[in-house]
Amino acid sequence: MRFGIIGSGFIAQWFADAVAQESAAQIVAVTSARPERARAFAEQHDVAHAHTSVEDLLSAHGPHSDDPIDVVYIASPNAFHGEQAIAALQAGFHVLVEKPFALNLMEARAMVETARLANRFLMEAWLSAFEPGVARLREALPRLGRIHRAVLVKEQFSSRMSAYREGSLPATFDPAMGGGSLMDLGIYPVNLAIHLFGRPDRVTASGQLLDSGVDSHGTVVLDYEHGEHSGLQVVCLHSKTSQGGVDSMIASDHSALVFDDCQWPRRIELHESGSGDQRTENLSVRRRGAQLRYELAEVCRLVRSGAHESGLHPLYASEAAVDVLSQARAQTGVRFPSDPER
Repeated sequence: MRFGIIGSGFIAQWFADAVAQESAAQIVAVTSARPERARAFAEQHDVAHAHTSVEDLLSAHGPHSDDPIDVVYIASPNAFHGEQAIAALQAGFHVLVEKPFALNLMEARAMVETARLANRFLMEAWLSAFEPGVARLREALPRLGRIHRAVLVKEQFSSRMSAYREGSLPATFDPAMGGGSLMDLGIYPVNLAIHLFGRPDRVTASGQLLDSGVDSHGTVVLDYEHGEHSGLQVVCLHSKTSQGGVDSMIASDHSALVFDDCQWPRRIELHESGSGDQRTENLSVRRRGAQLRYELAEVCRLVRSGAHESGLHPLYASEAAVDVLSQARAQTGVRFPSDPER
């Protein structure tokens, strides 16, 4: 599977590391907003073509070119995911777009419709769906019985926070780039909740805003009022100003799944109590290889099979997550220039 990459930041580096371990994948071309970074990336990862613009990459590597691309992987700042995905789909490429899928629901729906019309594969690169730890959570959930509460946590002190506090405006804290804790980290617990329990019926959010206008940390509460999970409340905690260290958990009357990281769970325990006894079962998993190894292998398999979306992380789930994030942003006061007028 031949890839072109838009972006050259750390997540693109992770992708290249995964490609190096996947015999079915190859990076053919890369482009970046800063051409010197695209050239450096190409040199570091032995990529044949470094382009100065997205348009050049798309036009140079069509199916009848000397060096064609099958899939465009979009690893640019959040604000560009929608327009770049649509451009790549319209140019005839399959698309893997980093999370968050889009900035708003209108943009997400346009991406999905463009993929349908172009008859091309489209998927949000939410790596957790393909992780062995999340597979273990899916397997263990029925053992809990009726679930009442989940607390899903993704907290990680941002490597860009010091620069921001010194007066710079990194993309991760810039509203024009679709930045903020909710969009970058909150997407992990929100996506996991939708993955395990479906679309929530009610969203309640709060957060702390930086002077730039995006959030530094916050909480999103998802309430399920109908169907299989009626009565379930999921609390999603996210932060770019605190270091992780708090476990996530999913609990029923007498059982709880406790795990270390809702992005890629590894340490997983099932706690059960009843008749005065308390038992703990170790359900931990060991993941191997690069950070994006499992996601990349699945994308290669899906595109080779002719699929147009992932059954494990379908497009309706990505749309649902965008809707939740948009409602949460509206409640916390985070607005982006591209947001529709109210």
